[in-house]
Amino acid sequence: MQPTTDRPSLWLALSVVTGLPILLWAYKSTMVYIFQRKIIYMGYAPPGARSEELEKDVPTRYLKGIRCEEITLRSQKNVTLSGIIVRRSLATETQDQPPETVIVYFQGNAGNPLHRLPVFQTLLRPSQFHHKSTHTESEHLAIVAAVPRSYWKSTRRAPTQKSILSDYLQILKYTLTRFPDARIIVYGHSLGASVAVCLLSQLYDKIDRTFTKDPDHEDARFANIRGLVLENPFSSIPEMTKVLYPDRWTPYHYMAPLAWDKWDALSAMRKARGEISILSRLRRNMMVIVSEKDELVPKTMGEELWEAVSNDADEENSKGLGRKVVIRDALHEDAWIHRQWLKEMMRYIAEVHRRP
Repeated sequence: MQPTTDRPSLWLALSVVTGLPILLWAYKSTMVYIFQRKIIYMGYAPPGARSEELEKDVPTRYLKGIRCEEITLRSQKNVTLSGIIVRRSLATETQDQPPETVIVYFQGNAGNPLHRLPVFQTLLRPSQFHHKSTHTESEHLAIVAAVPRSYWKSTRRAPTQKSILSDYLQILKYTLTRFPDARIIVYGHSLGASVAVCLLSQLYDKIDRTFTKDPDHEDARFANIRGLVLENPFSSIPEMTKVLYPDRWTPYHYMAPLAWDKWDALSAMRKARGEISILSRLRRNMMVIVSEKDELVPKTMGEELWEAVSNDADEENSKGLGRKVVIRDALHEDAWIHRQWLKEMMRYIAEVHRRP
């Protein structure tokens, strides 16, 4: 083929100018769609999160005043889940006494339970900031932090909304078996908060086939679940997609309906009204914590979840423990370093403990 001096046609130039960006956006959008679960469930982040060891990789200062027990439990389809149980270090004679209150922690979408040890330590370890009554509460408190498949040492199997709900259900049942006399508080952060809402909306403490056709979701022991804490929850994955990609000229903004896993906590909370699920029972007693300066999840999402409950029946909600707390100056991940967070958490734990 001989070189030519002919100029490219106008149509060819227009095709290149418009076609290449369209192809690029199409390629990027396809990759986002195909790998969306890799974006949502980041058990691989930060690097090394799946291989860290309690004995070797946790700084000594994060273990001061607490004791950790590593646990392994079984989920469905030969999936193994890993986690830790954290309690305050006490005198030898009281160390083996069973806890009176147990927090089951549902973590966010990245990292592992070891990364949350400073949070647990703040709740459990005595300090100069703790009120005297706080010492007493923390002595009788345990925290169960286990993770679903693909996180930490749990089976590396691709997670889905259905499988994560199944895994956290087994974690709840393990806790109820291990601590049969304890009051259980479910505490979810970020994605974990939405998981908690969606799971509790499917559970019942009365055995009746008219509620659900899945016997695994009915257990009289669920009556021991007495509290619910949602910290920086988001309303749903589609809504978060619009928040992360607000520009309407990008295709990502319009991919929200294509999410495979919706995690629609707001709809679950609204539907809980008039139901007899565990969520319906707990919603009047839940505490919603939002960080004032959350840089990831708009605090309006947490407020929407709270309003879905408080607007139903103000008179009814006034009889419960329910409250919304805004942690001043806090970001998405650091509410726990603020004294206001500790004060509200310990107050809520004490109220759940005392409530008949």
